[in-house]
Amino acid sequence: MNRFASLEFDDADPPSKRESPGEPVRDAPFFYRQAMLAWLGGDWELGLRNYSRALERNHALFEAWSGQVMMLIELGEYPEAQVWADKALELFPEHPELLAEKAIACVRDEKLTKAMAYSDNAVSKDRLTWRVWLSRAEVVMRRKGRLAEECVHKAVTLGGGSVNVTRLEAGRVLSMHGRYAAALEYLERAVKDFPKSPLAWYELGRCQSQLGLSQAAASLQQALYLRPDWPCAVRQMDRTLKAGLLIRVWRRLLGR
Repeated sequence: MNRFASLEFDDADPPSKRESPGEPVRDAPFFYRQAMLAWLGGDWELGLRNYSRALERNHALFEAWSGQVMMLIELGEYPEAQVWADKALELFPEHPELLAEKAIACVRDEKLTKAMAYSDNAVSKDRLTWRVWLSRAEVVMRRKGRLAEECVHKAVTLGGGSVNVTRLEAGRVLSMHGRYAAALEYLERAVKDFPKSPLAWYELGRCQSQLGLSQAAASLQQALYLRPDWPCAVRQMDRTLKAGLLIRVWRRLLGR
């Protein structure tokens, strides 16, 4: 069974660390799961806190180190993300995913030479994961041709038990870099995999909006239903509705 298939959006930020009868044990796996729920909700701050809580309980949990770095990247804290990736590399020397995450931090910070160096190092290792290839896709995205999309395909092929997360991230990366047509298929599948995820619906709606598709407003409305007043979804909805209005006015002027 896919290990993310049963995620539900309940209280992702437990009010107390104290356990009582009937409550789940607040161990590292518990907070890791809460961090994943926060990520699916597009709440990077909450995700970061929960990854940190997981590390408090198990300092050797690689997934929590990796997740903490990714949340810092999502928050735009690129130098800080590299600092924490380096801390993680002290525990997991030359780990390809951590090198790949440093590459993502650099490419989003417009430090392209460093990004390529970290990515080259990552893909030179053994037992590469989907995250390494998705990072590679970001690093080579500005090149002409289909190399980036081939790297995305490799990532999805290696997704295994996390393939639904891989597809969502693949769609996000492609959409972030303007490859909306290629992103659409992944994001349409993502909302089927994660129908309660505000992040999945937001990314689909943003992509549909960029392609001028009429379904965009409905997808964004679903994101806002799941996470009311989410600022980025509100802004995207406003842009989408304004664009739709302009198109209708233009068509009237043309007599169509």
